[in-house]
Amino acid sequence: MSESPRRHARELEGEIESLRGELGDLVSELDRRRHELLDLRLQLRRHPVAFGVAGVSVVLVLGGAVAVMVNARERRRRPTERARRLGKALSRMIDAPHKVAREPSVGEKILAAAGTAAASILVKRLMDRATAPVARAAREAREPRAIH
Repeated sequence: MSESPRRHARELEGEIESLRGELGDLVSELDRRRHELLDLRLQLRRHPVAFGVAGVSVVLVLGGAVAVMVNARERRRRPTERARRLGKALSRMIDAPHKVAREPSVGEKILAAAGTAAASILVKRLMDRATAPVARAAREAREPRAIH
C-alpha cells in the first residue's frame, strides 16, 4: 500500500485539525466548569444544605475557639494559677540565673542598632514632611517681599 507523501501529509493535517478542534472543545468545557465552580451564588443555589452545614460548622468552631480562649484567660487570672506560675518562674530563675538576664549577642546588638537607625531616619523624614508647610510659611513671613 503505497501512498503518496502529499496525501499522507493531508491526512495527518486533517487529523491534527480534528484533534485541535476536540482539544479546543475540551478546554472550553473546562473553562466553563471552572467558572461554574468558582461562582459562589450558583454553588449556593445548587448546594444549599452543604453551605448551611459549612456555615454552622464555621460558627461552631469559631465559637468554640473563643470559648476556649476566654476560659483559658479566666483560668490564668485566678490567684492560685498566678502563684503557681510565679513559683515556676522563681524556680527557673534560681536553677539558671544566666538565662534570666543574658547579654544580647553581637548580631543582636548590630540588628538592634540598625533597626534604631532606620526608625530614626523614618521618623525624621515623616516629621520633616509633616512640618514642611509650617516651616515654609514661617520662612516666607520672615523674608521681605519684593514689590514689582
